[in-house]
Amino acid sequence: MRVIVTGGAGFIGSRLVHALVGEGHETIAIDNLSMGDAGRLPAGVKLYKLQVEAPETTEWISRLRPGAVFHLAAQVGMGSSLQAPSEDGLSNVIGTLRVLEGCRQAGSKLVFSSTSGVYGESKGKRLLKETSPKLPFAPYGLSKWTAEEYIRKSGDWWGGSYTILRYANVYGPGQTARGEGGVVACFMARIRDGLPLVIHGDGEQSRDFVHVDDIVKANLAALERGDGEVCNIGTGVATSVNRLADCCERLSGSGSLGRIYEPSRNGDVRCSRLSSARAESILGWKPSIPLELGLSRLLGGMNL
Repeated sequence: MRVIVTGGAGFIGSRLVHALVGEGHETIAIDNLSMGDAGRLPAGVKLYKLQVEAPETTEWISRLRPGAVFHLAAQVGMGSSLQAPSEDGLSNVIGTLRVLEGCRQAGSKLVFSSTSGVYGESKGKRLLKETSPKLPFAPYGLSKWTAEEYIRKSGDWWGGSYTILRYANVYGPGQTARGEGGVVACFMARIRDGLPLVIHGDGEQSRDFVHVDDIVKANLAALERGDGEVCNIGTGVATSVNRLADCCERLSGSGSLGRIYEPSRNGDVRCSRLSSARAESILGWKPSIPLELGLSRLLGGMNL
């Protein structure tokens, strides 16, 4: 099948491209390369350097007529979304509309990468389900929720085929600490350099950490399953940032590097953990890489 991956040169997108190529799909990437790296792509994969919100995105999808589009291109930084919500909306809402219109014209299925940020807080550390209230804390979560609404309505308007995947906190090989890198990547960089770990707030805020390879498997499953469905993609396990720091230091053998506690950031939720029961039922997907195993693999590849 011919498929397109927007954000295909990014952290998650590039690993998805490799997996799709490995399964024999003709895979095309769209990426503006602001955070992506063309060197991550397999040989022979065509790359269109485009802003996802540009009209050309719609035109290329319509012209190439893929069987499916995996839409990962987005402004993903919560800090950036608070500082410039209009840019966040441009990429995450208008960009999604460009992709959606291309899919409508081409008759393509859309697999959309969304976020646990659409929910906001996990009250009392309860598992968040797809039916939980949508109370995003930051413009990033709001923009993704708005994009989701357009996608769902498109099914009513045009009969469009789609699957929406709401990711927990993704980590894994290839994620960098620059820009809006996740906390795992930031900790790994500090450990490599022998520096104290920086924690925002008291460190007792907790997150559901899911490995990038499990995210890729969920996307592959959504290629053939889950039409018209929304599925959480997480582990259901909440790990505090303090515990994560302890675990990274222990697995690295670095000993305690110390902690630098900085003020908490606007838009940060106290707890987030996702139920993946629906993904298991609908997609046949469940997480396969526990956090400690994922972290040990990352540290093993760092040559400390």
